[in-house]
Amino acid sequence: MEQRTQKQLIIGFIFVLIVSGIGYGFVDYFLITEATCFDNTKNGQEEGVDCGLLACGVACEPAIMPLNIQSQKLIEIEPGDYDFVSRVNNPNSFFGAILARYSLVLSAEDGTSFNKTGTFYMLPGQTRYLIVSGIRSNSVLNDGVLNITEVEWGKVEEFENISFPIQSKNYAVIDKNGTFSEFEAIILNNSDFDFDKVEVGVVLFGEDNNIVAADKTDIRTFISRTERYFKVSWPVKLPANIARQDIEVLTNVFENSNFIKRYGTQERFQKYY
Repeated sequence: MEQRTQKQLIIGFIFVLIVSGIGYGFVDYFLITEATCFDNTKNGQEEGVDCGLLACGVACEPAIMPLNIQSQKLIEIEPGDYDFVSRVNNPNSFFGAILARYSLVLSAEDGTSFNKTGTFYMLPGQTRYLIVSGIRSNSVLNDGVLNITEVEWGKVEEFENISFPIQSKNYAVIDKNGTFSEFEAIILNNSDFDFDKVEVGVVLFGEDNNIVAADKTDIRTFISRTERYFKVSWPVKLPANIARQDIEVLTNVFENSNFIKRYGTQERFQKYY
């Protein structure tokens, strides 16, 4: 190969390198957005907002799924007196509902409606009852629709097992100074924690597996490894034989003030952020 030809090839190769470098720089500067892992924006090669193993070296958290209302029912106990029962599921394995707000829309036959609002909480993966009892109305109610309006989420790092086994229970219709229905039970706090407040829900089912009544109550200052008695009642003889009773015992583990202090320190159940 002649010296002149070799020189031309070398010059051409250098020219191609220069043009390629300029082109890459243009694309990199104007068209490719660098991953910035602290700007609360998904950009560059990030798989999510400020996350992704390739871009940020941090895996993205799974997307938070909304709470799922599995069932809901409005029950007339007697004229003007109603209970409402819903079954709610938290499909998230790591995120708990620290504070969930709901609105219950109650509709009457005359076309009027009114709302009842409240709050509740849920652990990751939990399914629980949401009971609204003692609903009073001068109009005949024919429907109740639950809407979850807002949820404050928290990722639960770790939590210990807390259980409240039922030691004994009894349902009876009492005919004394009037007829009413009564459910009573004894619960054990089978944990190492003392709780300021424990919530108890009772749902009664007839022989056809339909809910016929529900109620709830609180147990205050529930000491570890002790038993407590509770009772709920309805001012009527319920219209069906009670074939099953669901008792659900819950306590708010997201509220640190719910853990009674021991030896001057606040007990902690969970770590979350």
